[in-house]
Amino acid sequence: MSNYRMLAVSALFLSNVLFGQYNPDNHVVTFTKSYLKYLQDVEGGTAEERNKLLEEESQKMDGENKLMISKLVLGHRWTGSITEVVQMAEWKSIADADKSVLGTADARKRAWPDDEKRKSFFKSYNKYWNGKHTDLAVMEQDNSRVKRYTGNTDEFTVVTVVEYYLRPISEVEDGSVEERDKLFNEYFNKVIMKNEKILSRRELLHYWSGSLGGGHIPVLIVSEYANMVDADNVAINRPYHEKAWPDDEERTAFFEKRNKYIAPGHKDIAVHTNWVKLAKR
Repeated sequence: MSNYRMLAVSALFLSNVLFGQYNPDNHVVTFTKSYLKYLQDVEGGTAEERNKLLEEESQKMDGENKLMISKLVLGHRWTGSITEVVQMAEWKSIADADKSVLGTADARKRAWPDDEKRKSFFKSYNKYWNGKHTDLAVMEQDNSRVKRYTGNTDEFTVVTVVEYYLRPISEVEDGSVEERDKLFNEYFNKVIMKNEKILSRRELLHYWSGSLGGGHIPVLIVSEYANMVDADNVAINRPYHEKAWPDDEERTAFFEKRNKYIAPGHKDIAVHTNWVKLAKR
């Protein structure tokens, strides 16, 4: 949403630990949290008016924002407060994200060319927000393993954010980056891309957020499902394992190779309701 501000970055730190240096073929994903007012605290406010304003703002501003590749607007589900709204936006580079923020005022003028109508709209729109925001993260998206949403539903979907961990290559016997990528890509293409219950999925790597070095390598998996039943199904990929590797021995050998790169454990970060009508796909 246009009232969000991106993280102001004063220094560039490129990691040479995770998958080598930052890959210019990948994209940057920013996470920003904003805060709605409770409806009871908005004079004359209604859920219907708020939804209409949010949709108009997203549709018009997303149309003007040629630098933003995609966007999810994630509301409360089982994470945080009911007033918290997280925007996950995808950019070709952090420079594009910054340029987009600096161009917000001009984009608003293009979207609402009439001064009085623009002022009136944002007076109504802004009354639902408390004016506060939190910059959560700037991460690198591995573009070799992105499953994009191709449906057309207007219904809310569920988005989960889970952090997994990789072993450093130096700790994997006979391991290599090339073999790891080949195995991960094979699983992605044969399982994730074939599984229709996974509506979208992306892998996010350390960039300018969190910590790295001296241990396991964090990878954030952001997955989208049609409902909570699918999101909670830990065996959702199992039927596709047998389809992808019908021979038991081949299947066992594949997972033994792949799993040697994956460290034990994971961290459940968030479960959100995806406000589909506000998304830019």
